[in-house]
Amino acid sequence: INAGTHANPALAGDTVFAWSEVLDKAPLAERDDCGALRLRLVATKNRPCHDYPLRDTDGRYLPDVLLDLDYWGLMPTRAALSAGSGGRSG
Repeated sequence: INAGTHANPALAGDTVFAWSEVLDKAPLAERDDCGALRLRLVATKNRPCHDYPLRDTDGRYLPDVLLDLDYWGLMPTRAALSAGSGGRSG
């Protein structure tokens, strides 16, 4: 995890929605079956995310934004998927 903010609380009965954005990608040394993606995950309460809600015009989190998380995740490469690779190559 690179950074994160728990911007507002959620309560019982709230419906949580989320959107994500790919911020960066990086190859992994000695691996051709997977790579790393830097992702941003933003969760909202009671608000669908079709318009990618995040901040107001003053730069403050919107009141329905719950979480803003920046993290790295591993994903299989296209080559690994097309080859049907289920494990480590090499």
